[in-house]
Amino acid sequence: MAKKIKERSPEAVGFKEIFGVTALSTNNGLAAIFMSTLFMIYMTDYAGLGAWGATLATTLLLVARIIDAVDDPIQGFIMDRGKIGKHGKYKPFFMLSIAMTTIGTIALYSLPNAITSMPIVVTIWVIFFYFVYDIGTSFYNQNLLFRTMTNDPEQRAKLLVGPRLWVMILGMIGSFMTAIAVSIQAVVGSYKTAFTILAAVGMGISTIVSVIGWFLVKEKHVVEQDEDEKVKFSDFFELIKTNKPMMLNFFKGIFTGFIWTFLFAAPSYYVKWAYCADLSTGAVNMELFATYSMIVSLMMLLPLILGTVVANPILKALKGDFVKMHRIDLAAQGAGGLLMFLGQITGILQKTPAFFFIVMFLMALAIGIDFIPGSSISMEVMDYTIYSTGKDRSALTGVLERFLEKAQTAVSSAIVGSVLIAIGYQVDSVTGDYVGELSKVPTMLTGMIVVIGVLPALMAIIGLLIFRKYPIDQTERQKIRAYITEHQTKKNL
Repeated sequence: MAKKIKERSPEAVGFKEIFGVTALSTNNGLAAIFMSTLFMIYMTDYAGLGAWGATLATTLLLVARIIDAVDDPIQGFIMDRGKIGKHGKYKPFFMLSIAMTTIGTIALYSLPNAITSMPIVVTIWVIFFYFVYDIGTSFYNQNLLFRTMTNDPEQRAKLLVGPRLWVMILGMIGSFMTAIAVSIQAVVGSYKTAFTILAAVGMGISTIVSVIGWFLVKEKHVVEQDEDEKVKFSDFFELIKTNKPMMLNFFKGIFTGFIWTFLFAAPSYYVKWAYCADLSTGAVNMELFATYSMIVSLMMLLPLILGTVVANPILKALKGDFVKMHRIDLAAQGAGGLLMFLGQITGILQKTPAFFFIVMFLMALAIGIDFIPGSSISMEVMDYTIYSTGKDRSALTGVLERFLEKAQTAVSSAIVGSVLIAIGYQVDSVTGDYVGELSKVPTMLTGMIVVIGVLPALMAIIGLLIFRKYPIDQTERQKIRAYITEHQTKKNL
């Protein structure tokens, strides 16, 4: 009897699809590194704007988030109402995202020397291209694409792993960016020009890789909705009124989401002036700073990878209780923040770079472990939307989280900017040395540790208190899953 050959499931994803979505994430991932880890320090230290750089960057990031409060729901609405064309429903938005993100990022790092002495012109330039970048990155919503590529939850999980690990690897590569800029500066003679070259080359390569990935993915499960079921903007407000788990998770996230962004916002400033500068002259050992910047990035990115690896065994030990695991992770993150602050007030932190890096590693490890339970809660919230309304409004459901992520990054950078403004922070964009009032630098360092340590601890405590009210228990969870299964079965028949 001939051996029966097992047929490949039509819902299965293979190397082509996994490589495609991973490559597609390159542009958005690298742009995020430029805008989250380098933009603030570029504007304040290397753009040639002097003290105006800190004020402009801080104000821009805050105003942008106010506009996002209106813009993000509109973009979610536009994507949910997208027409089905030759390339699917959501894929065209990804190509638009690649183009806008690349143009915006390169332009922000390419301020013409001719306009740096004209604050009004600089402001117009930065605002315009920042919003080109911001709108572009908002159109990159990989979960929407993954949902149309396969209906199998296990296969969707396969699609998630590649982009997450690749973006982490990009982050590790990004940890060398300051060192690369230092090397370029040795050739071109200016840090401003060095960052321009770095952004142009990096984003150019990432664009090519992402476009290749774009052509490798295909939407297979796109459904036209009936006229009476089409997405309405009022659906967003219906979700706010009826989805209690979504709103509770959102309000908790208002605080806990700051833990990572605070931790990520200030380390470059702290290591530069605490460990790499001569505070009697303002001179900075840029080679040492480049090395420490690399270590800072690695101490955050490596534990994220490790945390992802160990999360599932920990969750299994907790018998699958991802809500309990999330609470434990928040407590660990808060404890790390307090340890950082205690190191500062006792003087250990300023004298021992290793202590600084170890505490950062531990906090980032807890954040990395929290990816699994945090994502499980977010998906449960989406399931609850279907369960409570009978409608699938995933793009609109994710709008609040998307807005919150960008707002928290901006606010944390703005707080750092406020500390810099308060002391009259000013750096020579050619040499990288400090040219402001040196006696105020210790005050700045204390302010940075408040951002890195005290505020994350406070956010963790508030988040834990709020999340005590999370309403979905195991009984309710089983009802939701039963409803989703029944709904999907009917839809697939």
